[in-house]
Amino acid sequence: MAVLGLDQVLKRIKKDKLLENLGARELENPEGVGVDLRLGSVHKIIKGGAFIEADGKVGLGKRKGVTTKEIYRFDPDSDNQKTLTVKPGDYYLVQTWESLNTPQDLMPIVYVRSSLFRAGLLLLNTKTDPGYQGGLTMGLTNLGPFPVKLQLGARICNVVFLQISGKTVSYRGQHQGGRVSSHKKEQQV
Repeated sequence: MAVLGLDQVLKRIKKDKLLENLGARELENPEGVGVDLRLGSVHKIIKGGAFIEADGKVGLGKRKGVTTKEIYRFDPDSDNQKTLTVKPGDYYLVQTWESLNTPQDLMPIVYVRSSLFRAGLLLLNTKTDPGYQGGLTMGLTNLGPFPVKLQLGARICNVVFLQISGKTVSYRGQHQGGRVSSHKKEQQV
């Protein structure tokens, strides 16, 4: 695998809509090898009860996520964005404003921006499979001793694209399209 250079990323953004809703900075003057993604929405967990079953002889296990409530959403037309105060120990599910349209030959990898972890914030994420479409949902918690203010629309992570050589299988999971949580019991796919 090789990392896709910015010239190729920008070309595929324009040609294939690799990323949608990018800010002007990322389209006109990105840096490094990836593009920054912004905080688009914040979701609070309002009910637990999550479980993930093991696969068995009769097939794939079932699962259920937590119940969430969206508490903030970025408004790209407003000059006055809301601010989330993340207190020590708080945990939220956050989603990027930008959406991915991941082709079969690329695998996005997300890295937290250093300004977050320098303030005590930890962004929990995973790889993104080819074929995934939608915003990226990640966990956000404050491991530091002080509250941190995070404004909607702030750049929170950087996505880098790895070029895949060989066969891939498209993402077919339940979070396709950017679903934040599966709050009802359902069959794993």
